[in-house]
Amino acid sequence: MKSFFHFENRYFVTGALRARTALSIGSRASLMPTGSDLPVIKTPEGVPFIPGSSLKGVLRAFTERLVRTLEQLGKRINGQVVSACDPLDEDQRCVTPKIKEQISEKAADERTFTEKLWEKSCTVCRLYGSQWLASRVSFQDAVLRNAESLVRLTEVRDGVGIDRDLGTARTGIKFDFETVPAGAEFDLNLVLENVDDWEVGLVLVALEALGNGHLALGGKTTRGLGWMELVRLQVQGIQAQDLLQYLGGQIPPPTAAERFRQALLAHLS
Repeated sequence: MKSFFHFENRYFVTGALRARTALSIGSRASLMPTGSDLPVIKTPEGVPFIPGSSLKGVLRAFTERLVRTLEQLGKRINGQVVSACDPLDEDQRCVTPKIKEQISEKAADERTFTEKLWEKSCTVCRLYGSQWLASRVSFQDAVLRNAESLVRLTEVRDGVGIDRDLGTARTGIKFDFETVPAGAEFDLNLVLENVDDWEVGLVLVALEALGNGHLALGGKTTRGLGWMELVRLQVQGIQAQDLLQYLGGQIPPPTAAERFRQALLAHLS
């Protein structure tokens, strides 16, 4: 079982996400009289950013689809069936409130309780977390890094509702929405703690799907928005034996991402 009872390892995944097309990650409606109907989310200084929750949601959803496919193919990792529940459906979660209550009644202490929750949890919940288990992957907000080189930080586009019967614009349903222009770059920072190499590989596969144009981010993706490019990807890892050096401010050199993809393939059977 992987847990936070002690330090095993920590991996830092860094890089940048560059918008190949305009990006729309919406906020609440603007309070400004001339504001957009659908503004993008910004810092208090007015700079657009990508919330860590948005990144995690997209990567987790892709990982769930990938793992469910592996499950249908009968694949195992270290002899265990890989699986992904539906965390949005209370009855389809790997650990429902009823199961959690049953485990709680039988567990003698907190550690035993956690171990039993781990046994019942699916592959994805063990990695990305659930109601009952903390995530071992942390996502920082992705901050815009090249604001000075952009002509403008945001652009406003027009939208219109379509009449489903006529296939034409419907009267009175015009709106506008704000986007971040193509070429914007956002810092990427992920931290994975107490993970196996194959789990790092699983996260990197999802991340590279986003960065290779196989997965879109944000809203209005079917209109061509939200397609990204991953640049300057770097993985640095700290093992338990490196802990003293880490506490002293030393971080080992980068590790090739290919190592973790190969570890994932090697553990699949």
